[in-house]
Formats: sequence, structure tokens, C-alpha cells
Amino acid sequence: MDFFGHQDQARKRTRQLILLFVLALFTLIFLTNLLVAGFLWGNPDIFPNLASSTASSIKDPSLLDIFNYMSWQAWLLISAVVCSFVGLAYLYKAVKLSGGGSSIAQSLGGRVLHPDTEDFYEKRLLNIVEEMAIASGMPVPQVYLMDDEIGINAFAAGFQPSDAVIGVTKGCLTKLSRLQLQGVIGHEFSHILNGDMKMNMRIVAILFGILCIGLLGRLIIDMGSRHSLMSRGRNSGSVFSSSSSNKKEGGIPLFFIGLGFMVLGYSGVFFGKLIQAAVSRQREYLADASAVQFTRDPQAIAEALKVIGYGGVGSAIGHSRREEFSHAFFGNAIYSHFSNHFGFLATHPKLEERIRRIDKHWDGEWVEPQTLKQAYDESPSLAPKAKIRTEELLTGVAAAMTAAIDFDAPQSASEDKRQQDSANAEETLTSAAHDPMKARALCYGLLLAPSNSLVHDQQLELIRQYCVEDLALQVNSLLPDILQLSDSQRLPIIDKAIPALKMLTADQYTEFKQLLIKLVQADGKIDLFEWCLYRMILQYLNPAFGKAKEVKAKHGNVKKLNNEIETILSFVANHGHDSLEGAMESFNIAAGIAGFEDLKLQAKTESFKTFNVALDTLTQAYPHVKGRIMKALAACVRVNGVEVAERELVQTIAAILECPTPDLFD
Repeated sequence: MDFFGHQDQARKRTRQLILLFVLALFTLIFLTNLLVAGFLWGNPDIFPNLASSTASSIKDPSLLDIFNYMSWQAWLLISAVVCSFVGLAYLYKAVKLSGGGSSIAQSLGGRVLHPDTEDFYEKRLLNIVEEMAIASGMPVPQVYLMDDEIGINAFAAGFQPSDAVIGVTKGCLTKLSRLQLQGVIGHEFSHILNGDMKMNMRIVAILFGILCIGLLGRLIIDMGSRHSLMSRGRNSGSVFSSSSSNKKEGGIPLFFIGLGFMVLGYSGVFFGKLIQAAVSRQREYLADASAVQFTRDPQAIAEALKVIGYGGVGSAIGHSRREEFSHAFFGNAIYSHFSNHFGFLATHPKLEERIRRIDKHWDGEWVEPQTLKQAYDESPSLAPKAKIRTEELLTGVAAAMTAAIDFDAPQSASEDKRQQDSANAEETLTSAAHDPMKARALCYGLLLAPSNSLVHDQQLELIRQYCVEDLALQVNSLLPDILQLSDSQRLPIIDKAIPALKMLTADQYTEFKQLLIKLVQADGKIDLFEWCLYRMILQYLNPAFGKAKEVKAKHGNVKKLNNEIETILSFVANHGHDSLEGAMESFNIAAGIAGFEDLKLQAKTESFKTFNVALDTLTQAYPHVKGRIMKALAACVRVNGVEVAERELVQTIAAILECPTPDLFD
């Protein structure tokens, strides 16, 4: 699937969306001016300063003379006030969302799941998220659980993959099977890859800006009501005299102004939601298709949708802010008979339509939610030990005894032992990657030089100096397992450690980065793996400990980026070959496949300075440009077979450019 093309499509749809909202805003400004002009037409003595000079000369005014009751300066003033009000409201909401995906998850009542949780359902979910991250070529995001929501739903939020989070309801966690949950999580990963998250966050901010016009109307009505009550208290005359006094002092006029603003504001929101719903429905079909690609099983997403339709609460969300983020959820967060019947206000297509697009032979039967016992039977390795039945235990013992007396076992015992040791080491280190302290120790251990070198002892001394005693001991305890890892297992282990490292305090993260730098610089040079590890850490952890900044696309002309593309492609080609001829061949093939012209192979260098500068510039390229760059890099390393170091380098570049590529080396 062409994720870069879909990202460009999402960007174009966002532009169209913003254009439609701008048109709605101009309509809102015009109608606001018309409202004020109409009010002056009916009440010329209330705000005499806003009336035009020609208004007083009109006798027996008609409705057609309404525009003569305001000066052009007043029109400009009111227009500026409306624009400023909506703009400030938009900026306020944008600032509130600047915390990235985690701030949205928390605002919806989400609780971050600790990577080392012992809860069965939570462990199963985190395992699935890790699997889908690998399948989509993404880092493992933080996961939030909405404990109070029994509906089956989920969402993805954030500006880009580096600060993305996935939120899941309790109902989704407990009612879906492992396969069905994979489909839901794959669907959410596709929203991240397709660039839908950024569009969703902009929609929230824009709708809030227009909604504030309606909220302003409610405020004015409240002011008018209070004004009327105060006036009524000061006047002890008859009802008629009190009513007349209120009108003169502005109580009733304020009410009608407020009512007008409410009608305008909520009408704007209504039409804005029409636009939002139309765009959202199309993106849901695309995400369903992507989920099939990640899970390799159409029934995963199809059965999850069938469970939602089985009965009960379905995918409904009870949180007070559900409407604000309704378009970001996996299923309809708000049940509305009107929108479900007519469809044009629904943020999601009908369940039946989504299912039939995936399962054309569906018989119309819904699927019953999974029980706890079924979940234990499906994932026995995660189930509490007390839940393992006696007959299963005896079966396992019998199998082990049979294996022990199998005299026909293959003779390659040493190879089997090596593979088993590697698997055991990976399991141990994966468990360590889920603990914040052990995850740091794991990163430190991966940077250590060979044990027979002087640098190794210097690095260990640095760890003892800058770490608490327990952390230094953890490094030593993990070293035997780290040595068992193959080169291809190193970077995936770091990916798995990202959620745990996000649990650090700000001070701990600062100390962690400082020690990483010292360990890398201990031998006076930086190799490819050290660079990859450190840049991955910065890419995925900096947004968690600072403000998550949206990377805005600025560069769409490939020719203007020739120097940067040439630098990146030359660096990868040179580090993949020992000979100039080999590097030249890979460089030329890659440039030709991606359609880059007038590029020349640069001289090989061990310095990362110009390479880093070029990468920083390319992060602001449009998705289709990044797609061509990644296509060139993949072709470059495939010329003579993909080596581990080359794969790690290209994957790190993809992470920095915020363009995960699940099928990069397929």
C-alpha cells in the first residue's frame, strides 16, 4: 500500500478542509454583520455610534435598507472582532493539544499502561501493540487504557509517529479475541501512517474556534438575563413599566444578540461537522484496508466489527469530551439514531458497509464477545499460573520427558544450543526493556565495547560514576544476555524499550542522555550502531519530555533538495561498500530507480555532521518526496544484499524523517 501517497492525500484533504472552514468563517462574518445591522435596523437608538451617517436620513425604512444602518468602519470592526475571537479560540485549543497524543489520551480519561504490567489483558494488549509496531515499521507507542469505557473502541493521537499514542477502551480490551484486537490496533497504526492524526487534531481546533461563537452567544444571553433581573430589582413599578425599562436598558436586546450568535455559532459547527464526517468516513475505509495488510488476515478487522454489532453498548463512549474527538475513534463514539439512519452526520460508515468491504461473503451474523476463559485458553503463556489446568501441566511434563529420551535427535546440538541461548537472551532482554531502570541498563550495555578492550573498562567506570549502584549492577547482570544477541536483534530491542523509557522523570532522562553521549564518545569515534541508537532515543523520547512539535512540510521541489538527497544517498552507499566502484554502482542504481537527476557520489567520510544537517532539512519535505528518498535508500542497500548495519541505518533515517515504511525491504 502506498502510504506516502495516502499521506499526501491526507494533506490535500486537510487543505480542502481548511478552505471549506475558511469559507464557513467568511460566511459567519457576513452573517454576524448582518445580525448587527438587522438589530440596528430594529433598534437604531441602542448603538448610535455604529450607525452610518445616511441611516438618520432614511424615513420609513424597509428591510432592503438594512445595510445602510452600519458604516463600513463598523463592518470592518465587527469582522476583525469575529476573526480575532475565532483565531484566539483556535490558538487556545491548539496550545491545549500541543502536548501531543498523551495529552489527548489523558483528557479522554486514559491511563498509561506500564510496560511491565502483570495484568493478563494489559500484557496481551501490549504484546499486540509491539507486534503491530514491527509489522508497520513503527516504534512501539505508549498505550492508554480508558478504564471506565465498556464500549468497544480505540483511537490513535499525536502529531506524527514519534509522539503517537494508542488509546483502548476497557470493553475493547476484554471483549475482543487476540486476533480481533490485532485488527483494531492495526487499524489505528494505519491512521498514524496515513497522516490522519494530524488532520484530526486540526479539525478539533478549528471546530472549537467556530463553536466559541455559539458559546459567546450563550454568555451574552446570560449577561442579558442578569441585567434584566438587576433592572427588575431596581424598579418596583408595574410589570409594564419594568418591562419597558428593561428594554431601554438593554436586557432584551442583549438576549436577541446572544440568541443570534448562538444560532450562527452552532450552525457553523453543524456544517463543519458535515465536512468533518464526510472526510472521516473515507479515511476509515482506508484504515480498515491497511489493517488487513498488517495482520495478513481479513477476518481480524472484520470480526472485531462483528463483535461491535453483536449487541449491548457497541462502540459508544461515555466521556464528556467524546463528541470533540468522535472522528478519531475506531467506531462511532456517539450513538445517534438520526445520524445512523441518514448517515451524512456519522463520522464512521455503517458497520455493515465496513464489514462487507472486507468480507464480501458475510452472512449477516454478528460475533459474540470473548469470555475470560476463552482469552486464557487462547493465550496460555500470559494467563496467571494458577489458571493452568493439571492435565495441561502433566501433558507438558510428558512432552519434556519424551524429548529428553529421544535418541534420534539431530547431531547439531551445539547449533541448537546456540539458537536456544539466543532466544532465551532475547526473551530476558525483552522483559528488561519493559522496566524503566533495566531499559536504561540495556541501552548502556549495548554501547559497551568488547570486553577485551581498554575502552570497555573505561565505559564501565563511567557507568559506576554516573549511575546509582543498582543501575550499574543491572548493566553487569544483563551483559551475558546482550552478548548472546545477534546484530539484527539489537535495534528491535531498543524499539521495545521506548515505552518504558518514557516513564522516566525529566531529570532521569537528562542524565540518561548525558551518559549515552559519554559512552559513545569513550573511544573517540562514533560507529553506525551508536549513531542509530542515540538518534532513535532522541527521536522518540524528546517529544515525551518536551513539547510535541508538529513537523510542517515546506519542501516539495526535489531539485531544490538535490544537495541534501545527494548527501544522504552518498553516506549510505559509501558505508555499504568497501570499494569506490561498489558504492558508485549502488548510488547510481538508487538514484535512477527513484528518478533523481544530476546527483553525484560524494567522497566517503566518517563524520556525521553534514549528514545530520541534511537529515534535518529533509524532515520538512513533503511525504511524496520522503517516499522517493526511502525508495532510493532501499534500492541502494539491496544491490549487493542487505547487511544488518545498512538496514539499521536506513530504518533510523526513516524514523527521523517520520515516515515508517512497513514494506521497505520486501
